[in-house]
Amino acid sequence: MIRGILFDMDGVLLDTERLGAGLFEQACARRGRVVPQGLFLRMLGCTAQAGYDVLHEAFGDGFPAREVMEEVHQGIFHTAVTAGLPAKKGLGECLRGLRERSLRVALATSTDRAIVERYIQAVPLMQGAFDAMVCGAEGGRSKPEPDIYLEAARRLKLPIGECLGVEDSRNGLRSLAAAGCVSVMIPDLMPYDESLAGVVDYRLPDLNHLPELVDRLNLGARARA
Repeated sequence: MIRGILFDMDGVLLDTERLGAGLFEQACARRGRVVPQGLFLRMLGCTAQAGYDVLHEAFGDGFPAREVMEEVHQGIFHTAVTAGLPAKKGLGECLRGLRERSLRVALATSTDRAIVERYIQAVPLMQGAFDAMVCGAEGGRSKPEPDIYLEAARRLKLPIGECLGVEDSRNGLRSLAAAGCVSVMIPDLMPYDESLAGVVDYRLPDLNHLPELVDRLNLGARARA
């Protein structure tokens, strides 16, 4: 039975990854760097430090990785204050549906807690939506290691096998698979391809379809019992 839902944030609940990718390219261009194809995707799901490591590998140890990413986050904050952060399709309906089914909900994001709290302030739908949050390095090792999802399940007081995780990035999906919970991909910047088959149990077009998927899984579990 599925009793808990573990959500990634950027690209799953909030449509921030496209905004972040544009800001990242601009910040790198200001420093004379052209972003190689796929570099931003490699950073998705990583903790801040793991992201810095990716940038230093690509651009050299002297590249101001922390400064660039702080500039990206400031750009997102500016958008949040001036225009609000865009929620992903179906966010409100999904959260209501999960509550109606008495499911416990956790946020498991590699984004630092101070940033997460500012994002939540800008998105009323997310305020009070989570029974637990694990942010940044609080969960232990960075995705694709399983630590953050294991910690999120622990904070929900549920076995990981009774949880379903929702992700959009390769690092996040690998983390879910390593943790041992049901994995759902809702593609965002990264499309699904067959290289992900081993770490994706289900694919959905948007959040609207998640409560119905949980119903199907739990109906099947009851039938097998």
